Amino acid sequence: MDIEGNDALIGIGRFHRVMIWDGVREREKELHWGLPSRDPDVFQIPLLKSETAIIDRPCLLLADAFGLVKQGKTIYSASLIGEPLMGIAAVWRPESREWPGSFAALTVAAYDDLAPYKDRHVAVVHPEDLFDWLERARPPLDMLRRFPKNSFRIAPPIQQSFGVLLGAA
Repeated sequence: MDIEGNDALIGIGRFHRVMIWDGVREREKELHWGLPSRDPDVFQIPLLKSETAIIDRPCLLLADAFGLVKQGKTIYSASLIGEPLMGIAAVWRPESREWPGSFAALTVAAYDDLAPYKDRHVAVVHPEDLFDWLERARPPLDMLRRFPKNSFRIAPPIQQSFGVLLGAA
């Protein structure tokens, strides 16, 4: 897996290509990962709890895996078994004078495969629901349903620390 080419692993605070619905068809748009915050102590909001977020402009961050991060370090990556890509549920906002066009990924309670590592993580839209998600064809939370056990492949850290590599030699 190429960490430099995977938007869901290199992440927050950078520009990424996401899929949006323009009213007629899906299209790519480059957006900043992190919505502006009204709280002076919080610079940007990269993640929103799906159960309380206003999902009025849905978008999808396409990735082959996403990182499970603890204390700023990717400890594992998760990929959807049998699918080359997955759509991470997100919402976007158009640019303003103060902030570029941006998005925040939505989070859900951990799926069974990921629960040993995190309580919450980014929401993955089921492959058959991708266009419905973009078009807002059904209630958003209906499309963020849980995945059954054994749906995700969990891989160890992509970049091991230098010390670990030296210890293995």
